[in-house]
Amino acid sequence: MSMQLPLPAGWARHLQSRRDPAERLSALRQDVLDAKSEIRAALDRLAEKHHIPPREVERSMGWADDGLGDLIYDTERELEDEIQDRDPI
Repeated sequence: MSMQLPLPAGWARHLQSRRDPAERLSALRQDVLDAKSEIRAALDRLAEKHHIPPREVERSMGWADDGLGDLIYDTERELEDEIQDRDPI
């Protein structure tokens, strides 16, 4: 008989939390930039295919930017707080 373990395993979560919060924050911000680039490419392809004006793509990118900011807000603040708590005053 086998047993399925929940993912991620507890030990994996522990390793994640031991990583430097500054590195994690930097990785998060880079991932957001990558996501914005992918979204922009998808919107540009859609706009070109369906003759949508560039201003509409720009407006949609604003919404995407706001949405990504909302998505990562709590995580970003937690990492910034963790960095601040580790820095000597």
